[in-house]
Amino acid sequence: MPSNDDILDIAAAAFAEKGFEGARMDEIAKAADVNKATLYYRIGDKDALYAAVLERIFSAKGARMQKMLATIDDAEDRVRTFTRILVDDHDHPEQFSAIMLREVAGGGRNLPDNVLPLMARMVGALKQTLAEGVKQGRFNSANPFLVHMMLMGACSLYATNGPIRSRVAALAPEGAPLNPELSLSDAADSITDMLLNGLRRTT
Repeated sequence: MPSNDDILDIAAAAFAEKGFEGARMDEIAKAADVNKATLYYRIGDKDALYAAVLERIFSAKGARMQKMLATIDDAEDRVRTFTRILVDDHDHPEQFSAIMLREVAGGGRNLPDNVLPLMARMVGALKQTLAEGVKQGRFNSANPFLVHMMLMGACSLYATNGPIRSRVAALAPEGAPLNPELSLSDAADSITDMLLNGLRRTT
């Protein structure tokens, strides 16, 4: 009998591939090797299942970000850690990114209310990090929502657009090859470096 975590893993993959509207409870139940009645009994309807998928991801990321705030003092190291948490392999970053990009495109119409405070907790961790950077004389002031969107947006696009990158690279002129195959963690580090270049206070 699969655990609830196993079911949530399968559901996350379905929501990432097909979106909230396209994912079907009977297909998720079949993939999880449980009957539909068991799925409803153990998790709930599709709204409850979607909420459980997102709540698990955001809770885990939020807990790691709170640990970051408690254990890392350097503002730049905090920003780097923040980005690495966004693309952490433990949370299936490609699935997480696909789900969130769908929500952004749809205006968040399927985002459950109980997930919004968890998202705000992540932005709050970044806000505190940026404020510490300003206090340390390291950063210029910046809007935490915009910084979060820059990191989240760039990392999410990279996590999901591998097939497009490969097709574009295949059409690159001879002698000017493109390298589309940075790992997600390496790409996240590069994105963070570019962001930090803009945040740093110059004297």
